Amino acid sequence: MAILGLLREGPMHGYELKQRLVDLGFWRISFGSVYPALRRLERARFIEVSPGSGRRKEYRITAEGKEHFQQILEDEASEVENTSAFRVRLAFFKYMNPETRIDFLERRKTVLRERIASARTSLRRTADRVDRYTQSLMEHGVRSAEADVAWLDELIASERTQDGAPGAEKI
Repeated sequence: MAILGLLREGPMHGYELKQRLVDLGFWRISFGSVYPALRRLERARFIEVSPGSGRRKEYRITAEGKEHFQQILEDEASEVENTSAFRVRLAFFKYMNPETRIDFLERRKTVLRERIASARTSLRRTADRVDRYTQSLMEHGVRSAEADVAWLDELIASERTQDGAPGAEKI
């Protein structure tokens, strides 16, 4: 999904794609992973390859690739529990309509609130059995999830404000 999302922004060479994936902060990815993925996407006709400058090939998304990208981006069954999967999707939110973005953010917030409640229960249940480092780690998890919920609340409020605002990005 990330490769298709990046190519949705415009054609790129393999090296550019690798660098953009790293820049997104999601992966320390090797060329040994990028190029096989590009070949699979090409075989599926989601991307096409053309000669670029020098020996480099240039990759671009096809109409089928755009359609497939949109389907997997907006897939209702997508993981909002998995932090990495959620972040990849968030990186390409500009290609979703506002209602879908809000739905994903709300679903992620629900998952985090459930984690917070579960972690607090574990903290109470294990307070007398875990050392201070383990307890500190558990508390850190709760605070991190609470900070993420506050961040999601801000994103949702911003999305709702921009939804009806003139000049708001519509896809």
